[in-house]
Order: sequence, then C-alpha cells, then structure tokens
Amino acid sequence: MASRVLIFMALTSLYIFPLLIPIATATFHVKGSVYCDTCRAGFETNATFYIQGATVGIQCKERKTMKVVFYTEGVTDSTGTYHIEVENDHRDSICQCMLVKSPIKWCSTPDSGRDTSSIVLTHYQNGIVNHLHYANAMGYLKDKPLPECEKLLQYYLTDSDV
Repeated sequence: MASRVLIFMALTSLYIFPLLIPIATATFHVKGSVYCDTCRAGFETNATFYIQGATVGIQCKERKTMKVVFYTEGVTDSTGTYHIEVENDHRDSICQCMLVKSPIKWCSTPDSGRDTSSIVLTHYQNGIVNHLHYANAMGYLKDKPLPECEKLLQYYLTDSDV
C-alpha cells in the first residue's frame, strides 16, 4: 500500500507541479492582427489587407474604479500581426487590446466595434493554462471604398439567408 502511495505522489508531482510553476510567474503573450477594411464593410473581406507598422495598445482597468492600472504598446509586423508580452497576472482587471495609430493616412479611421478586443490576462480560477492569448482582429476603414467593393459585397449577400 505504501508503495502505491509513493508512486501516486511521484506521478502527481511530475504532472501537477510543472503546471503550477508557470502560473506563479505569469507572463502572457498576446497575439492579434490589424487590417485595413478597403470596402468599409465592417468585417474582413477578400479585398482586406493587413497593416504593417500599426501601433496597438493593451490596457487593463481596475474592475471597481475603472482606473487604468496597466498599459503597454506594440507594433504589427509585415503580416499585420502583433505580439505583445504582458508581465504579471491581471486577475481583477478588465483588459483589452486597442488600436492606437495606423501608419497609412488613407486608412486611419478606426472601425467602431472593431477597434478594440477584450482579452483575459489571468489564470485565476478560469482553467486557462496557456500563456499565448489571441485577440480578435481589429481594423481601420479606408477613406473611400475601392471600386470593386460593390460587386464583392453583392457576392457576400447572395450567399446569405437574408
């Protein structure tokens, strides 16, 4: 019986303790993308392109007072993807990614509703062990839609049940 207990303890320590160590030293990696909505459709289309050099912020607010307790920024790479490292667990905070600045003058109006993305930056009682967290894509609107957008949007509508 004692040998079974020892085997159980050994197996438990091999599988459970390594899971607890990363949680205690929480560093989160937030990944997402920024696009230019060339059709002003409010969503990504076949005419959408991803923006290199866009600045993205991550902000966390204290849940009760809504006071900003954390802020950092990152920049998108050649694929329009950002990778931002966030230190510490933000257990009692409401966090979100947000558009800060577009490097493209004619595509620099944030699309309301697609200009922020909520992100969970805690491991506290939520069952999330992974340190890589994905944010929804965020987008800017082109000043004027491309000429081919009318045809493209009609194509999307013909495929719907509306």
